[in-house]
Amino acid sequence: MRSFISLVIFVTSVAWVAAATDTAFAKTSYENFASRVQKLVQKTNYDSWSKNRKTSDISYKTDIPTEFDARQYFVNCANVIGDVKDQGNCASSWAVAVASTFTDRLCIATNGKFTKNLSAQHLMSCGDSERFGCDGGSAFKAWEFTAGKGIVTGGNFDSNEGCQPYKNRPCDHVGDDSRMTNCSSLRRTQMTICREKCINKNYKVKYEDDLYKTSVVYMTSWTNVTQIQQEIMTYGPVTALMYVYENFMGYKKGVYKSTTGDLIGYHHVKLIGWGVDSDGNEYWLAMNSWNSNWGDRGLFKILKGYNFCSIELLVMAGIAEVSQ
Repeated sequence: MRSFISLVIFVTSVAWVAAATDTAFAKTSYENFASRVQKLVQKTNYDSWSKNRKTSDISYKTDIPTEFDARQYFVNCANVIGDVKDQGNCASSWAVAVASTFTDRLCIATNGKFTKNLSAQHLMSCGDSERFGCDGGSAFKAWEFTAGKGIVTGGNFDSNEGCQPYKNRPCDHVGDDSRMTNCSSLRRTQMTICREKCINKNYKVKYEDDLYKTSVVYMTSWTNVTQIQQEIMTYGPVTALMYVYENFMGYKKGVYKSTTGDLIGYHHVKLIGWGVDSDGNEYWLAMNSWNSNWGDRGLFKILKGYNFCSIELLVMAGIAEVSQ
């Protein structure tokens, strides 16, 4: 019989609510987050990035609304931006978030003409020279890879879509969905050998003709909330790193603004907007990669303006090339 943890967090009023969480998923996730490899990757790749900070952009929109949702603003790309991914039993959020963000931005840059999925699997195999794959990686190195080599298309698991589809199957991250296999019982498909060819035999486009690139990649200025908003409004969603505590696993709804339990490690998500709740709490609207059964249909709200969980510290993106 499974054991469950049920959490409800109170801060003067109910700020956010956590669902029942299967401890089997939690254990697997802790191993993913807290692995020695991930800690080494973080220390090596996230300490000295001042030179990659973007300080200004003459194209930035300056009239920032109180609430914003990229799905509603970039209407031609609403379905692309709103597609919630599932990284499976694999610590690949660094690659999944970058591929998803780049896909959104390429769709926006082409005014909705590009609607394919770019390949997180390609980034897992090639986008970080450490080649850790399911054991973590550097999201910024993955962004740099899009500017240097470019990445190919690749749909979700078993989608038969694109050049290099994702190889880890979706799973139940919460522990309450009998229709899916619990993540803790699935093996990982690492795929850390970099292949410069299409692994989907049914895809008829050549690898060399399927590469999509960014012209420049960067991070926003240190904890600059206004710039993050301008980035999202002007070019589309961004990739953000956040520190994860135990109670985040069971998030269900509301503004996540208090942490309990151990600090597990770091995780990458996609920021698609912001807003203010009925209690006046300003938040970022973020998309996770634990499928749409987790959280608020795959999304969550997290406190904005206080660098909560370091969500505003390492925000990164790139400008999509549209020559193809």
